[in-house]
Amino acid sequence: MIRTFQQHRLRKSSLLNGLWDFVFDKNNVGLTEAWHTRFPSDFDQVPVPACWNNELGKFEYEGVAWYRTRINCEEAGHLRLLFHAVLGHADVYWDGEHLGYHFGGYTPFDFTIPNVTAGEHEIIVRTDSTLGRNTIPTHAVDWFHYGGIIRPVELQRLDDVSIARMRITYDMTGDSSADVRIALTLWSMSDASTEVPVSLYRDGELFYSEVVHVPACETVELNVGQVWTNVKRWEPENPALFLIGAVAGNDDMIDRIGFRTVETRNKKILLNGKELYLQGVNRHEEHPEWGFAFPNKLMTKDLDIILQMGCNTIRGSHYPQSEYWLDLLDERGVLFWSEIPIWGACLPAEDTDDPLFVQRALTMMDEMIERDLHHPSILFWSVHNEIDTRSKQAYDLSFKLTELVRGKDQSRLVAYATMHPMEDICFGLFDVIGINYYGGWYYGHADFDVMLETFHERCKEYGAENTPVLMTEFGGAGVYGDSGWEPRLFSEDYQADLISKALKLFRSDSKISGTYVWQFADTRADLQSRRAYFRDRARSFNNKGLVNEYRKPKLAYRVVKGIYTRQSDPYNWGSTLY
Repeated sequence: MIRTFQQHRLRKSSLLNGLWDFVFDKNNVGLTEAWHTRFPSDFDQVPVPACWNNELGKFEYEGVAWYRTRINCEEAGHLRLLFHAVLGHADVYWDGEHLGYHFGGYTPFDFTIPNVTAGEHEIIVRTDSTLGRNTIPTHAVDWFHYGGIIRPVELQRLDDVSIARMRITYDMTGDSSADVRIALTLWSMSDASTEVPVSLYRDGELFYSEVVHVPACETVELNVGQVWTNVKRWEPENPALFLIGAVAGNDDMIDRIGFRTVETRNKKILLNGKELYLQGVNRHEEHPEWGFAFPNKLMTKDLDIILQMGCNTIRGSHYPQSEYWLDLLDERGVLFWSEIPIWGACLPAEDTDDPLFVQRALTMMDEMIERDLHHPSILFWSVHNEIDTRSKQAYDLSFKLTELVRGKDQSRLVAYATMHPMEDICFGLFDVIGINYYGGWYYGHADFDVMLETFHERCKEYGAENTPVLMTEFGGAGVYGDSGWEPRLFSEDYQADLISKALKLFRSDSKISGTYVWQFADTRADLQSRRAYFRDRARSFNNKGLVNEYRKPKLAYRVVKGIYTRQSDPYNWGSTLY
């Protein structure tokens, strides 16, 4: 399943998951040799969705690869080919014709193919996972750089008039009333104008109907505004959700929303007018057996483990995570920090004003918001992580990205995470400031109190004295199973001791509104013998997880659970896992 609920009941849809023909293009000759029309005969086969690096003999490959599958259309008609995520560059071909190009990795893109004939058709995808100075993520990144079609591929059959988009926005006008606005875009692929009956439903009950005139081969936007009363608000304790369905002729679209308000006041974050204190972890959507093609079943287990620890929030490090995961958070009342994969610890300041880099960043931000606008669990749109926010280049990029976000969605808070809290010049641009600081690990002594004192003073200089502050990354590595009588570096004991002291300090600071421990689970690192980056990653993993890569708990998990659930004994493990 792509979502936890059914998105279409009238529109026919099928998944193209399964084994696809596959070949590496190590010398990048596929375009000149026209592999999109003559696929190589010496192909292998790999599953879709999947990361090719998880297959035998393909672990280290970064570069160009080609995929092929064939489908059979029983009847002629219009088709929509939807890729939910392909890592890096993607060129898509239909029967040898180039449909288009997409760059990204974690957001969907699609192509509409009108008047497809009945019979067999060929889909070929050229992917390129190569990282460079102007790619996002950049050439050096602190997670394993997988390649492949990592999320499902979907084929939908469209009617002559179909629903291209449904956008739902609202303003809360009281405790239980809302001004709701629905923008429905209809698209005609017919040669003749037509009258289309349109109906809108909330949880299966009709609340609007109209006949809409749609000119031939044009789009029409229908805007509906209503005041809804007796609306339950989405809250962690009671995550009320509403299915909104649109039917236009023989086509339909279903999405889900929740109603709530998010604001800041005097360094505090308020959800529905009530102050929040955030207790969270950072989570990569990665596993050594599946890479980024993360199975739904494991998402449920991840969430159960995180909630048992006492968390009420999760940071999606460092890219848009799957829609199924966000649906689970909506349903369980878990707050989410969502961001695009600008990871900048190894990114020179001058690279952040490269025009192509900037355009890619703006596109990724736009695509993430467009896909995930209706998820009530998302409180924060974060525009970048650990870039050189001491520089004018980073300031200019931040300004462009925050302007984009506020132009698309004013119902959430605009955030970022800085690794330069004592030198940052971007404080004044954001609704929420995240601090990444590894005292006791990369920085030697755990001097969090000294850092925070300087940081709080500098906030006043930039007009951010009332901006909420979250500790978005802190911690240290602990190799699973390495424990003893003393807290040695890389031992579970050292990791647990460091995180315990940090959490207690942060929770005693009234100017901090929450914490995200780095990180939930150990993740595979991008460790390569030919370069100097990440040489401290034992086992070729970032070992800062509270659980290991197979979700086995470390001592630090018990300690965080004890603090987050206010248990005095970190060994009070409970009975749900044992």
